[in-house]
Amino acid sequence: MDSSASKVVLKMSLTEARSVIWPFRELKGQTIGSLLDKGLLSLQDLGFAAQRAYTERLREASRTILLHQLMQEPLASEQEYWPLNVVSTELRSFAERRQLQLAMLEGLIMGGIFTLLMSGMLWSISMRKNSADNGEALARIYSNPISTIVFVIFMIVLIGTIISTPYLIGKALDHLVLRRIEKQMRLHRKGQLGEERALNVMFGVLDGRWWLFRNMELPGRRLGDLDSVLVGPYGVWSIEVKAYSGEYRNVGEQWEKRFGTKWHSIRKSPTRQARRNAAELSQLLATNQIKQWVTPLIVWANPESTVVLDNPSTSVWTLDQISDGLKDLSSKPPIPEAQVEKIVEVLKKICQDHDDSSST
Repeated sequence: MDSSASKVVLKMSLTEARSVIWPFRELKGQTIGSLLDKGLLSLQDLGFAAQRAYTERLREASRTILLHQLMQEPLASEQEYWPLNVVSTELRSFAERRQLQLAMLEGLIMGGIFTLLMSGMLWSISMRKNSADNGEALARIYSNPISTIVFVIFMIVLIGTIISTPYLIGKALDHLVLRRIEKQMRLHRKGQLGEERALNVMFGVLDGRWWLFRNMELPGRRLGDLDSVLVGPYGVWSIEVKAYSGEYRNVGEQWEKRFGTKWHSIRKSPTRQARRNAAELSQLLATNQIKQWVTPLIVWANPESTVVLDNPSTSVWTLDQISDGLKDLSSKPPIPEAQVEKIVEVLKKICQDHDDSSST
């Protein structure tokens, strides 16, 4: 091969590169090869590691795998089908909206602290002007030694209070509010990253016979958007992506979170939410003269959170189970191609109508 890629001298074999441990937080502790096989690492992840990783070993492993991936990438014209079709509305995902809301709240709080500081400075300037006007009263205070001592102590306490109050308020807000906001923002960022990783796996497994609709808002719905809707030759799935933090378990329809040594029921059940979304989507298709069962599915998108499953009434896939789960879909009874086309057209129109209404 005469390409420039073939002339690059690699310092590491592909087998050795695949055995290197991925150190970054969300997927740390697993080999690069196992993460690639599960579809959890993208070319973008490897490119980042090739440039930014702290260790030369990881940078070299990422470069080696990137080169092999690019050299072996088949041309689109040689593929039997085009890649997975993805349709996204202009509506931000729930994780993105929550991050924006939390950032605005954090800005309002910091703005309030700044306003307090400015008010304190203006009040201090005003006090100085008043003290100049009341020079005679100060002279009387200074003429008495005891009054002078009391006045000096009072001014020290006053100045200390003026200086320390904004700092103490800031520390209290940071401990009680800002840290919680940052924690929530990190959690939603993980949820957004989980959605992107799930999409990356789907790209690696599904072909152009499949359609993925993201962040869909059904007409007349007041309970938020549908994270993803998957439509293909073997059915329709309404996918609910969750990135909860902590340890959970799902027994049948019941969901619980572990606090210490005890399990407590959570108020919002992902199972009920996924089933409600699937039912509403099925009803919408029925109004368009399309009779189609919609299967609810939950994707557990935070790899740092654990979920224990005991005969769940709705399927729950962790990130490393998505690839095998998608491959198993081909065992489902197929639906007519014309049915798939009708469903796709209805969902595309909903997305288009939403974007048109948002732009007006």
